[in-house]
Amino acid sequence: MSLVLAAPPAFGQAPPGGVRLSYTRGPGAEGCPEEQALRDVVAGQLGGTDPFVGGGGRRVEVILVREGRRFLGEIALYDGDGRRLGGQELASTACGALVEDVGTALAIVLRPARSARELAPAPPPSPEPAPLEAASPPASEASPRAPAPVPAPPCQPAAPARPAARPGPSPAWPRFQVGLGALIAEGIAPAPAVGFSGSVGARWEVFSISLEGGVHLPVAATPYRGRTFGVSWLGGSVISCGHAAWFFGCAIVTAGRVRHVGMINVTGEAMMPYAGLGLRGGLEVPISPHLAAQLSGELRANVSRPALVFPGSLKLSTAATSTVGALHLVASF
Repeated sequence: MSLVLAAPPAFGQAPPGGVRLSYTRGPGAEGCPEEQALRDVVAGQLGGTDPFVGGGGRRVEVILVREGRRFLGEIALYDGDGRRLGGQELASTACGALVEDVGTALAIVLRPARSARELAPAPPPSPEPAPLEAASPPASEASPRAPAPVPAPPCQPAAPARPAARPGPSPAWPRFQVGLGALIAEGIAPAPAVGFSGSVGARWEVFSISLEGGVHLPVAATPYRGRTFGVSWLGGSVISCGHAAWFFGCAIVTAGRVRHVGMINVTGEAMMPYAGLGLRGGLEVPISPHLAAQLSGELRANVSRPALVFPGSLKLSTAATSTVGALHLVASF
């Protein structure tokens, strides 16, 4: 808490050239609000005036990083010679809320300097010289009814302006994301199938949306008189997710096709449309500032159930529901 205790005495006087701001979004905090959002918070606390200038004599340094499930904000104050005057560290699970807290702390530190400039009373006017008189009467001859001079009232400083309502942080631009992974699925083919998927999308702090394409490798099935077929799947999904720390949950809309192709003593193939709706949940573990691993599980309702029908009422059909487990690597830019 040394920022609040040590910095105001040093910053309470108007620094020559003002104060300049250094704002850095470190590892894991690239999606946090931009510098202008912090300036807006501080300006809102100080009556709408941005206290930071480009070539200020003193410096405020703000660094945001991500540590596990929370975001950390480090504030440091330096004088014109580069000596550290004070510092403070704040933490929050939401980066937007952290920027508001940092802005409020900076406004508390910078308010004395601003108030000193605005509220300093104007110097009293110089008294005009009295006119010369021929002779001053003796004190005993002064009229007893003459009123005593009334001192002028002291100069009162103007009342401080009420601060304007504090604006919230401006929304940050989303990060572009690319993902690639492996999966195992059950319910489309008659046996578990191995597959692969890739995705592209955009990620905000607590929300993401992406397009994902996937393929299930053929699984052999022998449904009728020794005829062996390969059952595979190819499709795409629109995925909308909410994020909280390392956890996420998603809604999925999927469309594609199921392919049945003869493998042994069978010729020909059949391709049938497929559609499904599902839910996905999982865990996202940061590996580096731009890379994370996602482990997820998915339950999908197969809205359409492609089936290959054989004589004698035998058929090779998709189940009513299917499940998918996947491991993805997701890169953010």
